[in-house]
Amino acid sequence: MPRAIGANCRLLMLPETVYGTAPGSNWRRMPFLSCDLGAEQPLLDADVIGVGSNRDPAAPFLDTVTVAGQAVVPVDLINIGHWLRLLLGAPTTTGTTNFIHTFGSGAASLPSNAMEIGYPDVPSFDVCTGVRADTLEMDFTPTGAATATFGLMGQGSVRTGATSGGTPTSSAYTAFNKAQGSITRGGSALAQVTGARLTYANGMEAVRTIRADRRVEGVDPGIARCTGQITVRFENTTLLAQAQAGTSAEFALAFTIDANRSLTITLHEVYLALAKTPIEGPAGVEASFDFRAAFNATAARMMTAVLRNQQAGTEYA
Repeated sequence: MPRAIGANCRLLMLPETVYGTAPGSNWRRMPFLSCDLGAEQPLLDADVIGVGSNRDPAAPFLDTVTVAGQAVVPVDLINIGHWLRLLLGAPTTTGTTNFIHTFGSGAASLPSNAMEIGYPDVPSFDVCTGVRADTLEMDFTPTGAATATFGLMGQGSVRTGATSGGTPTSSAYTAFNKAQGSITRGGSALAQVTGARLTYANGMEAVRTIRADRRVEGVDPGIARCTGQITVRFENTTLLAQAQAGTSAEFALAFTIDANRSLTITLHEVYLALAKTPIEGPAGVEASFDFRAAFNATAARMMTAVLRNQQAGTEYA
């Protein structure tokens, strides 16, 4: 019997109409680098005295089911939109041939997906339902492949010996890379950036109730937050002055192939923590500024993600 290997595994995903209920249509096959989403049900010790005739323990028991994990995915032209929809909600789309999909933070309610992690070599197919995206982590450096890590939380999981995805569909794969990255402050290119990191969180909370199936009732969003860090060569005092003054500025982090193919994440009101400028030897001096984003009254949100591609708006509806 063949053993499961990662190269043959697959990840299918599709939005749910009813929370916690897997859709019955053909699912979408997603490119990914790693995924550890799944169900865990820990054993708890039963420290009962008077069972048996010695100090050996009574049988343990199973606790409640937790469905959680992370998916590391490439930042690509089309498929990343499905992950942004899960994180932020459906976008507003404009355009006729070249489309602009605008996702915004702070939505009152967020969608859920069903996801299937398939091990066809075994065969075993793990269908996780009621999956919502809690976090997004991205880093910007001068070289390498552009990737995104999504923290996921779900309601339930069922393993079967056959796929539930029907005949999966897939989209053309066009990857962004970090060499196509850029960072602007107040609309102007931010110079001397050696690296940046962004973390967005929906503040998801698993709602535990008394249920016969031991699953959570659902996963509810809380206060959204966006934090990160920007590291620059110490060439000027632009960021230092902003941090000292306690003022805010708009920052945008982007990957761009051309005018009609790009992903731009704009943080409309960013505050910087004061950073040291340590001298660690004869090489260049760098400063790392931690940042936090906040709601901006003009933009009416904290963060906007704009994906430009040739995919119609129905793709992310």
